[in-house]
Amino acid sequence: MQYRSPSRRTALRSALGTALALGCAGLGTDAAAAVTTAREKGGVFRDVRAFHGTWEGVYDGRRARLRMVVVRQSPGTKHTLYLTLADLDRDETFTGSVEDVPATSHMAGGIALRGSAALTLRALVLHTRDTDRLSGTSVRDGRGFPLSFRRSGTGPAYVQNRPFRDYRDWYAGDGRYTGDLDGRPAELTVLREDTREGTLIGFRLADLDRGMSWGTALRESEVRRWSRDRQRDPLAGTVLTPARFLDEPLPVDSLYWHGANTAYVSGASAGPGGLYGMSFVRRAAPPA
Repeated sequence: MQYRSPSRRTALRSALGTALALGCAGLGTDAAAAVTTAREKGGVFRDVRAFHGTWEGVYDGRRARLRMVVVRQSPGTKHTLYLTLADLDRDETFTGSVEDVPATSHMAGGIALRGSAALTLRALVLHTRDTDRLSGTSVRDGRGFPLSFRRSGTGPAYVQNRPFRDYRDWYAGDGRYTGDLDGRPAELTVLREDTREGTLIGFRLADLDRGMSWGTALRESEVRRWSRDRQRDPLAGTVLTPARFLDEPLPVDSLYWHGANTAYVSGASAGPGGLYGMSFVRRAAPPA
């Protein structure tokens, strides 16, 4: 995909109610320290071989396992990825491969998998600052389904939660999520607030390592008319406004709430090098 950085004026004007979004809870440096000390980070991305291995995580919120084998195509420097994706809760297995992946690529996409149904991995993204993390999106029966994985042996316990219902699950109870942006510790905060412009739902992403944050807000009156699938991916194609004037805006490719488990959110931002993965887990369960 071609990345085009929007002008700062355009980005600042386009974010409705940005002050609300950026006014959410502070950067949370204590939370950053807790995240970094709670786990050992994987390495910084070097080449496509980092895809190789067994991954444990969630596929649309259900327990899943992904196995990948990376083989260099001779002669040359490109590689083939062989994949086996197992939906452990539904006892479904999908297999497939993708060829001609450059050695320098942290992304793979358009991967057709065969199984009980046709499944395409639209994007599979290694987090370049922590290659023990992997996220992405898949397409099945024309609908999008997110994925979030940790390298086997490095991930936290599975978080049980109820299925996603509608947009109110973004903020219901406690709309705070802990996770990472491309491998850096991060937080996602979603708040609903009544303003003179109407009821707004503010989103704020905070990169805790670099002390950076971005935000935007959506009108509730518009959001409630969206389909459930669109409500699961509310920021697709949105450019988030930075809190600090000199920071760059953050274009969002997707930010998906997992349909079978509202505890999980994953997606990717867009940048000059393509897509950069992000994944979050809700801090507290929403009301039943």
